[in-house]
Amino acid sequence: MKLNRILVPTDFSETSEEALKMAANFAELYGSTIDIMHVIPLMSYYQESMDHIGVPFDMDNDIYPHAMENANTKLQEAAKKFIPKEHRGQLINMVGRKISQVIVHRAHSEGHDLILMTNRGSHGGKHARSHLTEQVIRYSEVPVLSIKTAFEPESVKSIMFPFDGSEDSLAAILPAFEFGKKLGATITVMHVIEPYVFSLEVIPPIYEDNEEVYASLIKSMQKYFEEHPELHMHIKRSGDSFEDSIVYEKDGESHSVVFNTVVAKNFAAHAEITSEAESIADLVVMSTHGRTGVARIVLGSTTGVVAQHLDKPLLTVHPGL
Repeated sequence: MKLNRILVPTDFSETSEEALKMAANFAELYGSTIDIMHVIPLMSYYQESMDHIGVPFDMDNDIYPHAMENANTKLQEAAKKFIPKEHRGQLINMVGRKISQVIVHRAHSEGHDLILMTNRGSHGGKHARSHLTEQVIRYSEVPVLSIKTAFEPESVKSIMFPFDGSEDSLAAILPAFEFGKKLGATITVMHVIEPYVFSLEVIPPIYEDNEEVYASLIKSMQKYFEEHPELHMHIKRSGDSFEDSIVYEKDGESHSVVFNTVVAKNFAAHAEITSEAESIADLVVMSTHGRTGVARIVLGSTTGVVAQHLDKPLLTVHPGL
């Protein structure tokens, strides 16, 4: 996973400063260029109300220029405070009706490799991630890393990769591998069997033997790598059940990352993933989509619910990247 350009949205709160600190850590590790972005909410609907009561100022000519000037000053201060000069990129100040859409559009149009943001902004809430963060995760085709507090990348020693057996959910395996390789971390492949999945079929996929499920998961991963030779990756079996390695080989270069597979049963996949991640993972890497058809909605929903409740750093990846 290349991290040449990272986009960091900020609302200038103390909480959002954690993303800037994290961006500086990545800049040092990957040599990344950091673009900092602030979005001023569109307030055109206030204009109509003010017209009715005769407020003697104009939003475009009076309010927004002042807000833009103030935000530009804060962007410059934030860049100077947190990002080393050689890694500073653009300072982006925009006005938009829906902040999440402005962030996502900018990341897509400018070719960013990652959106890095904190779980919460200036407003709190009962969920681990704010509504804004959830919306960016939901709609972005650029990977999104959302964190609670900044951390040293080298502190990541255990990465969780939730996998439902589908090709779409395997979209996250490459960044999981690359982070594991770069940081010297192991990967836990987490598969949750939901006894009852509410779909058109309503047939509970019950497996009595975890070995059978494990074998099926390994087969799916091997098939994925065979169908994507451009990844130059394959699985190396250790001879011990539930512990194997992902190997990258190209032009005489070889890297491997150890992964262990965990199979669990729970009526709510998100609950099992969140509970296990809070216990063993330093970072969770997962796809925004999973099984095809109606069941595709299920994993998409699982990712969203995991985002709501997980305090640990979460990297979400859109299929097809």
